[in-house]
Amino acid sequence: MKSGMPRILRALVYVIVGAMATGLATASEVTANTMKYSNDGAYVARFYIQYKLDDGKSCWVKPKSMTAYAGPGGWIQYGLDDKMQVFYGPSRCVDVGGGIPNGIEVWGRVQIDSGSSENCRKSKRVIYQSSGGLISYKTKGTTFNKNRCRVASWPD
Repeated sequence: MKSGMPRILRALVYVIVGAMATGLATASEVTANTMKYSNDGAYVARFYIQYKLDDGKSCWVKPKSMTAYAGPGGWIQYGLDDKMQVFYGPSRCVDVGGGIPNGIEVWGRVQIDSGSSENCRKSKRVIYQSSGGLISYKTKGTTFNKNRCRVASWPD
């Protein structure tokens, strides 16, 4: 006895599953050269740029010339091509010139003082490119309530 699913529907399912298995169906990507974080919450937060090295080790960096702190109502904007310092991770998180490797996936990381650490990685991959645009993140709420990191705007 044949399946109740029409042949064309079965074929479509096989194509979709096959494409997913071979990596043809990928998440959308945007390119960025600047990150902005706005603290609309009732706390002090620190903002870092996060990414992973080829071996899976995590890196949290920030520009050497900038503070990572943003109080309530404050904001921080980082150029991804600035010379960076490593907050967390191995020293090889930055290249020889002190920068983030071009072409790597990056995302924001917010550490809320006396609260949680919020990952700003979302469904769209953000790839660092010097010709990219601005991605803006924000948090709001209190230290433990409704403070998750949101994307305020994607690069054009």
